[in-house]
Amino acid sequence: MNRSFLKTTLKLIAVMLLLLSYTEAGRAQDVKIVSMTKYLSNCLYNFSRNINWPEENKSGDFVITIVGDKDLFNEMTKLTQNMKVGLQPIVVRFFNSVSEVSGYQQIVFVDNWQSNKINALIQKTSGSHTLIVSETEGLIEKGSMINFVPVNGIMKFEMNKENLRKNNLMASSVLEKMAVN
Repeated sequence: MNRSFLKTTLKLIAVMLLLLSYTEAGRAQDVKIVSMTKYLSNCLYNFSRNINWPEENKSGDFVITIVGDKDLFNEMTKLTQNMKVGLQPIVVRFFNSVSEVSGYQQIVFVDNWQSNKINALIQKTSGSHTLIVSETEGLIEKGSMINFVPVNGIMKFEMNKENLRKNNLMASSVLEKMAVN
């Protein structure tokens, strides 16, 4: 083999490796990191579609209340603009604290810093078939029906079917399979 051919071949290999590395770098940039706020808002929307409410709660507006997390409220409002659950238009409401919560809502999300008031929220919503969603470890045992928890560095959710049943709510089999034990 002559030296000129070898040099040209090595240059060609170097160029191909360089192009390959740029292609791999381009693929790495395609990975999208979703913010926790977007993740939570998408989950809440999916909960609205995968929980069965009693017939008396399937008319009028479908109300999702966010307690204590203004960013989640804003994201949820954007996500659900002009959307419906069945025939019900989605309305997103915000309250700074559990003590302000009033009226009927199908879903209430309680921010971490309001989690110590979960008992007050359960009393306020008692008998109204409201899905209570939280993000604080241990709240699933204190009355929350769905609770977000980190599992091996990934945010997942746990579900308490007994708490759902007590509130005359039923999760779809798809939602049950997605929940961690």
